[in-house]
Amino acid sequence: MMLLDVGNSTVKWALQKNGVLENGGQFFHPGEEFPGLAAREWGGLPDPAAIAVANVAGAGMEHTITGWTQAHWHITPCYIRVSDKAAGVTNGYAEPGDLGVDRWAAIVAAHNERDGSVCIIDCGTAITVDVVAASGAHRGGLIVPGIEIMKRSLLKDTSDIRFKRIEDSQPIALLARGTADAVNSGAVYLASVMIDRVMSDIVAECGENIEFLMTGGDAGRILPLLGRQPNHDPDLVLKGVAILARETPCAT
Repeated sequence: MMLLDVGNSTVKWALQKNGVLENGGQFFHPGEEFPGLAAREWGGLPDPAAIAVANVAGAGMEHTITGWTQAHWHITPCYIRVSDKAAGVTNGYAEPGDLGVDRWAAIVAAHNERDGSVCIIDCGTAITVDVVAASGAHRGGLIVPGIEIMKRSLLKDTSDIRFKRIEDSQPIALLARGTADAVNSGAVYLASVMIDRVMSDIVAECGENIEFLMTGGDAGRILPLLGRQPNHDPDLVLKGVAILARETPCAT
């Protein structure tokens, strides 16, 4: 089975064989043609038996993905949908469908793979925090802007600040010596301070025995700055997609 986590800016994918994720990757999709990117990324792969997708990039992206997979593999993907209950987890939202499907998949994976209460911190386009109790009850969460949104927001209302995307390998400077680096470092520090405070408050409310899991494309930039170190699982959403594809009806 091919598993896709389609975010607002990135497509992350992996193949699952005998319950193990393998041969995966990711690519940025905004501003470029998805068919060409998909052909470059997946053109040499064997035809998958099935495709399961968590998509938060809108109906247009769903239509584009379906068109490509039907044309190249004659497969209509299974699109994961959020429900009030699935795979041992009860959705904590008053309106279950308001919860993002990527968050839902991550919550399901965390509960099914870990014992006890878990807090999931997903550092993507937005940074989301969710807590799921040992019983499987989703207790709710919060959403704040991700690193790139923070930077774009600052640049929108200021002048003479040049945008520069920081790579995972580029160090964060506490005292940056250039405006672009100062913006980059400031956004990463702001995210890390918020996450540290939220983890501290969650421990105060839920107890020291809660486990913290971090995932998402920007986790690698934030983790080195955190006082409390969560366990890092970059494939958490994809694991949840696989679980939900097996256990719940999918839209095609």
